Formats: sequence, structure tokens, C-alpha cells
Amino acid sequence: MRTFIAVEVPKEIRKRVGNYIASISALIPDVKWVAPENLHFTIKFLGEIKQSDFKNVWHCVELVARKYGPFTMGLSGIGFFPSAEHPKVIWIGADSGEDILLDLYQDMERCLEDIGFDREAKTFSPHFTIGRAKKDRKVSIPEHLTDFEPVTFEVRSISIMKSTLTPHGPMYEKLSESILNSEGVREPEL
Repeated sequence: MRTFIAVEVPKEIRKRVGNYIASISALIPDVKWVAPENLHFTIKFLGEIKQSDFKNVWHCVELVARKYGPFTMGLSGIGFFPSAEHPKVIWIGADSGEDILLDLYQDMERCLEDIGFDREAKTFSPHFTIGRAKKDRKVSIPEHLTDFEPVTFEVRSISIMKSTLTPHGPMYEKLSESILNSEGVREPEL
């Protein structure tokens, strides 16, 4: 199954981001915009994993979640990978809580490496992908594009998500949720 580890974002924040996407989408054609229900912070994309490996991944997520308490995450602005001149990915940045998310990511990388997953080659950059350039399209960013207005939310858990690719875009399903600083460990049901 195709999986990733993520911080999910509350519905009201996804709605605000969806409204922002709606306000800029006509200004930036040739972009496949992320559906609001699919918005999240990816901590680690695992790709295809065997059902038999899931419990080890879940154990890593639980161990890391127990190390951290809930924290506030902030979102603001707009950015582009690799650059505004040649955007392939359009994102909203983390403006608070990114230091905790980075520590959490590094702990997750260590644990996952111990069970056989490769470390990421790229530096972790906390961001919220809102759009991707359509294949073989040159995207132009307007000079005076309005930034996303700052917003904060409480991060209380880390989830393992299943991603199913469809002709209409990916569909995500939560496989497990590990509460930050949780007292008890609950086995996932698959």
C-alpha cells in the first residue's frame, strides 16, 4: 500500500486554504490545485510498503508521538519550488512551530532508518503544498500575488495515511493516528 506520515490540518483551516486557492487559481492557470480535503503536512513519504511492515512503521510513529506534546503550527505567505521563475510546486509556509516539526521529522527519520527505510536526500522544509504545475506546462506567477493570511492551529497527532491514485487525483485514508504525548498505546486495526 502507498503510504505517508503526516500532520493533518483541521477542517476550518483547510476551508480557509481552499478559499485562498479559489481566489488565486484564475490568476495562475496550468496548475493542478490540491483539493481542500487533501491538505496536510507531509512528514515522510514512504511509498509502497507491505502490510507486514505497517506495524513497524506504526511503532515508530507511536514512539515519536510520545516524545512530543501538542504544539501550535502557523501558516502564512506563499512560496514556490524550485523558484517563482520556474514554479513546479506552489506552497504555503510554516511560520511557527516549524522548529518542533523539524525535530519531530528528524526523530522519525532515525526510527524509520532503523527499520530499513532510506533517509530523505532533500532537506526537510515544512510546507503545505497547494498546487503543482501541470505536466509540460510553463506556469507564470503574477507579480503582485496576495499572500495567504497567517493562521494557527494546534497539532495534536501524527497520522499514517494511505494514498490511492485515481484519474481524479489522490484519495487519502487515515490508517492510524498517534496522539502527541499520549499515555497509552493502542494497536491499529487494519
